[in-house]
Amino acid sequence: MRLLGVPLPLRQPQPVPSTFVSRRGLVALALSTLFLAGCFTGERPYFNAEGSFLPGTTTGDPSIDAVLNKIDAITAGPATAAYSILTKYGNVTTPALVVLEPGKRSITVGNTRYIQTPDQVATCAEDGSQPCVDAFDLQRISDTAVTVDFYAADTAKRMRRDAEAKIGPAVLRTDAIADQPVTCVDVPLPGGTAVYCALDNGMVAKVDDGDVLVTLTLYGDVVDQNAFVIP
Repeated sequence: MRLLGVPLPLRQPQPVPSTFVSRRGLVALALSTLFLAGCFTGERPYFNAEGSFLPGTTTGDPSIDAVLNKIDAITAGPATAAYSILTKYGNVTTPALVVLEPGKRSITVGNTRYIQTPDQVATCAEDGSQPCVDAFDLQRISDTAVTVDFYAADTAKRMRRDAEAKIGPAVLRTDAIADQPVTCVDVPLPGGTAVYCALDNGMVAKVDDGDVLVTLTLYGDVVDQNAFVIP
C-alpha cells in the first residue's frame, strides 16, 4: 500500500498543523495494523523457539501433563518396540520398529530405516531399492503422516497442540497395550477425542488422533545390534 501525504492548499504553502499525523506516524500505524492483522489471521506459531510448546513445558492440564512428562523423559534404552501405523487419509497401514540403546537409535518405518550412532547418521531402504544417504531423509516417510520421532518427540508436539484446542478437561486412565502397562489420556477436541498412551519408560504406546492411529504391538528390552549397522 502506498501512503499519501496530507494534501496542501494550492493558493500558497502553509505549515502542516500540529494536529495532523506525520508521515512517519502513518507508516508506523500502517505497519502496526498489518502486524495485528497477521496475528489474528495467520497460522498460529505452535512450536516456535519462543513459544510455550518446547520439550519440558507443561500444558496446565494435569491429566495431559502426566502422560507428557513420561514422553519428554523417554528412555535411552535398551528397548525394542514394534508398531502398527495406520494413516487415516488413504487407510494405509505401515509397520514400524524402534530400537534404542544409549547413544544409538534405529527407526524403521515401512521400507525406510533411519540409523543414528555417535559415528554415523544414515537413511537406508530395507530392500536396497534406494542407496543409503548420510543424513535423515525425512521425505521418504512423509506419506505416512508421522515423522522419525513418532515414538516420542513428535507425539509430544501433538499433545501440546491438542492441549490448546481441547474443549473440556482431559481424562487420565491406565490400560494395557501389547501386554505392557500404560498410562493414557483422552483429550476432547472439536472433531472427536484424541488418545495418547505411554509406557512407563516414556515410549509411545498409542496415538489416535485425526491423522493417524499408532499402536504398540510388541515390546522388549533386548536389542539386536544389527539394527545399527548400515547395510
